[in-house]
Amino acid sequence: MASRKPSVRHASHNHPLRAHKTQVEEEIICSGCDLDLIGAAFKCTKSECDYFLHKSCFELPRETRHKAHPDHPLTLLYSPPYESTYTCDACGEYGSGFTYNCSICQYDVHVGCVSMPESVEREGHAHPLTLLYRSPYQNGLIFNCDVCQETVPDNLWSYYCKECDYGTHLHSCTVEEEEAEKEEPKRGSGRENTKNGGNKGGRGSAASELAAMLEAQREMEKMQIELHLEMQRAKIAKKARKACLKLI
Repeated sequence: MASRKPSVRHASHNHPLRAHKTQVEEEIICSGCDLDLIGAAFKCTKSECDYFLHKSCFELPRETRHKAHPDHPLTLLYSPPYESTYTCDACGEYGSGFTYNCSICQYDVHVGCVSMPESVEREGHAHPLTLLYRSPYQNGLIFNCDVCQETVPDNLWSYYCKECDYGTHLHSCTVEEEEAEKEEPKRGSGRENTKNGGNKGGRGSAASELAAMLEAQREMEKMQIELHLEMQRAKIAKKARKACLKLI
């Protein structure tokens, strides 16, 4: 008879947790970071409780220091410090799970955002992009993401290449291939002339195929987002039903 996996405790949950390896088809959302959960995880030992944590969320330090907020330490909170949600001061998106919080400044960062690397390489740009904690522009100039063309608020984090004046949102956005083709010569990458002697006809055909593929990818991403939101609504409804049952 196989021995049962030992249980462990975590301060974010009342019940013991047990190690669990999640599969894609389970469609589980981490109760800590609110993101899809695949691979090493912990789950509640109570069959009626749907509490899950990434192994990485389980191991998060209770306090951290970050360059974006140097004056005060950030404390890990297991639920939003305000109402039922909070707004991440790094990416500007809502959160309903764990947050790194400065109570003095009411500053909150997703646990996923707080660990973003200081430098990344993004497809479509020749140079590494550096993590900035506010707009690279001053004197009232507006900073637009060079991938999706949307305005990035001055107080949000972004990735930026100073050499090319090229920047993006903190998290990857949908690549508009047609715009990238137009902007590439302006950014000084020089890659458009390195192959095929500048064969515009071949490049145009390839661009059309890429555009079709990207359109299909965008549709798939929309479906995934809708599915994620539906799962979140179902999860919230389930928790609400459980809370009502406890009151009876």
